[in-house]
Amino acid sequence: MNKISISRRIVQVICLILLVYGGYIFKDWKQSAEAQKQSIFPSLNAPEGSISTTKFEKGSILWPSGATPVIENYPPTLVCRFNPNGGMFKACILHFFSENLTWRTSIKYLLPYITLFVLLCFLFGRAWCGWVCPIGTVGDFLTFLRRKMNIPVKRFPANFRMNLSFTGYVLMVIALTISTLIGMPNLARYQCYWFLPYCQICPARLICPMFGLIKPNWKDFSTGITTTFTILAWIVLGFFIAAFYWGRRVWCHMCPVGLINSWFNKGCGIELHKKAVKCIKCGYCADVCPMGLTKMYEIDKDTIYNQTGCIMCMRCIEVCPRKGCLSVKFFGKKFFLRRKTDAEKVSQQVQ
Repeated sequence: MNKISISRRIVQVICLILLVYGGYIFKDWKQSAEAQKQSIFPSLNAPEGSISTTKFEKGSILWPSGATPVIENYPPTLVCRFNPNGGMFKACILHFFSENLTWRTSIKYLLPYITLFVLLCFLFGRAWCGWVCPIGTVGDFLTFLRRKMNIPVKRFPANFRMNLSFTGYVLMVIALTISTLIGMPNLARYQCYWFLPYCQICPARLICPMFGLIKPNWKDFSTGITTTFTILAWIVLGFFIAAFYWGRRVWCHMCPVGLINSWFNKGCGIELHKKAVKCIKCGYCADVCPMGLTKMYEIDKDTIYNQTGCIMCMRCIEVCPRKGCLSVKFFGKKFFLRRKTDAEKVSQQVQ
């Protein structure tokens, strides 16, 4: 395993521990209500008469199995409100928008959170997906199991990946539309059923509690709506697991947090560079890309390659047999340079 993969695995494991188990590790660091009032990030709470996750009882889909998080904020990665004991951060950015659209929170209270989110996205782009995301790490572990079971990887055409992204955007728009509608006074009575609609089907809601040996709420058949959400959650979780056995990072094409991060890939602090004159068209970069991207291989001119689907895993740089052909810069400073490659080992890495 090359030093890039080793570095990435170490970062992924550390981030998984911090983001999921932060509620246990830093339980004494949780902000008091008084400290939250003095923070530049105002406390965001449900107005009187509105629903919130704290009002759901055990046994309902949206019962949060943990306590309050250590930091009441929303980083550009899939951190989950349903982490055991609250987790390190409160939730993902889709949860943030969905919740506050329903509460009809004033934009002046949301701006500090949005500003920090955008800043972090501009710094690292979708590296949050490739290096930090706990669900992505779980997916990479499933891919590791696929290899151990000698299940061949499936190569999906570009149209299939585009359709997944389109589906992800459709689900995101539907979720935010529902969240907005149930915030209207004449539809507020439906909040107990339709609150945080995407969270109700998100695989993270079922996966994250299990990290704390807490049984997630697998089912709620109390009404037709909750039954529908329960079945949809099972289907989405089944697709999530199967997707990583079929291919690599298939779920990442439709993850709403990843899709939002992708808007910042072009122009972010991390840049992938290619010197076309040194390219020998071996195709290794296209073969190892977990997102199935081939443009790096196809480009015939010197360029900055920051495609929206790229998760900045640097696998292309890791396997490139030509020194200086591919490189990565962070605000103009090179790092993770390709120095040498054992040609016999490269073919073993293309899985």
